[in-house]
Amino acid sequence: MDRSAGKGDRLSRIFAGSDDDVTLSLMRAVPYHLTPGSELDFNLPSQAAKIFANPLNDLPKTDSDWMYRLSSEDKRTRQKAMRQLSWDGAEYKCIYQWRSLDGNQIWVEEHGRRISGEGDRPTRIEGVMRNVTSRKIAQDRAQFLANHDGLTGLANAESLKRTLDHLAALTQRQRSDGALLRLRLTNIQDVNDIYGYEIGDRLLKDVANRLSEIGRAPDVVGRIGGADFALILYGASKEDVQAVTDRLFILIDQTPIKTPYGVLRAEISIGSTQMRIQAGSADEALSQSRIATDNAGASQLCQYEDSMAMDESRSARETTAQDILAAVNEHRIQLAYQPIIEAKTSRLHHYECLLRLRREDGEVISAGRFIMAAERLGLVAVLDKRALELATETLRQDPDIQLALNVSAGTVKDEDASSDYIETLKALGPLAKNITLELTETLALDDPALASAFSNSARTLGCHFAIDDFGSGYTTFQNLMAIEADTIKIDGTLIEGIATDMNMQTFVRMMVDLAQTFGVETVAEMVDNRADALVLRRLGIDYLQGFMFGIPSAAPSWQKRAS
Repeated sequence: MDRSAGKGDRLSRIFAGSDDDVTLSLMRAVPYHLTPGSELDFNLPSQAAKIFANPLNDLPKTDSDWMYRLSSEDKRTRQKAMRQLSWDGAEYKCIYQWRSLDGNQIWVEEHGRRISGEGDRPTRIEGVMRNVTSRKIAQDRAQFLANHDGLTGLANAESLKRTLDHLAALTQRQRSDGALLRLRLTNIQDVNDIYGYEIGDRLLKDVANRLSEIGRAPDVVGRIGGADFALILYGASKEDVQAVTDRLFILIDQTPIKTPYGVLRAEISIGSTQMRIQAGSADEALSQSRIATDNAGASQLCQYEDSMAMDESRSARETTAQDILAAVNEHRIQLAYQPIIEAKTSRLHHYECLLRLRREDGEVISAGRFIMAAERLGLVAVLDKRALELATETLRQDPDIQLALNVSAGTVKDEDASSDYIETLKALGPLAKNITLELTETLALDDPALASAFSNSARTLGCHFAIDDFGSGYTTFQNLMAIEADTIKIDGTLIEGIATDMNMQTFVRMMVDLAQTFGVETVAEMVDNRADALVLRRLGIDYLQGFMFGIPSAAPSWQKRAS
């Protein structure tokens, strides 16, 4: 009997793949058989040797030889999985580490089934082994980054929020003290502009290290984002905050940092808020500390007072809210279109639609200057709806183009706004297939069920779905894939300067590999130079977006051609 007959069918049931050698090689997979004498028979020995980084003549030939390369714990894992093979056709799957001849640990995913046996004991097994080391490294890295900042290794924003919520509950329950200090590196932009981002990153890491020297268990040090750090202090009164701040100014602000360009000084401002007395939750603490830091001068501590929030809210409502509502009513909200190109061919694929607001004096301002205010004031759903209406007009004028639109948390989380948005999409009819909706990673994770329901409603109309700013929250693919995104847009902070950052290249490559495993396409944002673009093409990115390929324009290329 030809042993290879039916092999493709068997492998298709195991991996939904084929028996094509090239396909198996790309999967870093090799079929095997375990025979009655416990002989380990790889169907493609040379491929097995390559996949497992082992000389062909030293490839294990028996199951015992294979198990000899496993740790005691991994042996138990594999034996436990194989004990499930108590009947013909029973399958097993396990992941473990296997030691190659040179001592390197390789992660192996083994998936097989029993062909024949005697009672509960299998005598013949067939299956597939895969080298999944890259995938495991990426998953472990993603798991680490789910709680830690990638640059500094400190707790990230999500981890800080969890700690703050715990501290808020603790201080309420015990009527105790606690505080949040927000430290902002105010001269980071000057350092980046003069010396480059590499030196700027070195400055951020040095500040992180010095902050870690201040923290004492159970205090938590973290990076909120950008140049903002946090120090969460358990049991700290206002007087304690002042004492810690004095130490911080000596340790950071007044102590120079050595760099290849000489010594630099980190200029800092600090804002603080008291838990329980002022902030009752993580969101309140982060908002109050931001307001306090905004009010702090150079090398100064500003402790939060309620009047600061009232001043900020009054200013926003008197100017931004009025400006936004007037702009919507007077049709002064418009779209700018930024091209996104295919990485392999450099051909245009689609445009991202970005909001612009034209003031009464004619000045056009970008979304970043009014979207945050609109979110605070509950107006962002109005802007999302207007952007969709403008995109609808564009598609009806030119039904051959593809457009991507950002959808905010305010729209998705508001039942009426969400329903209204979906109804507007329905009015597009067949043109809905030309729309890709982009939700941020943070929104997708805050309420995956709600995000999934919204995306499913849009998907049934023909729309595509993308996760924007992917990597900014450093979550796992498993969480995001529950939302069934077609595309992930890798956050620009992971892309800028990637040509000279080997660590970031490795991380982005892992993200691309994982995306390909899940059948998801990738877009790299903020691609502004040829060197970065070449590296991203080599890493397997599907699409590129950035100033190198075109700035956001109210008169995009298809309109220019038509004129």
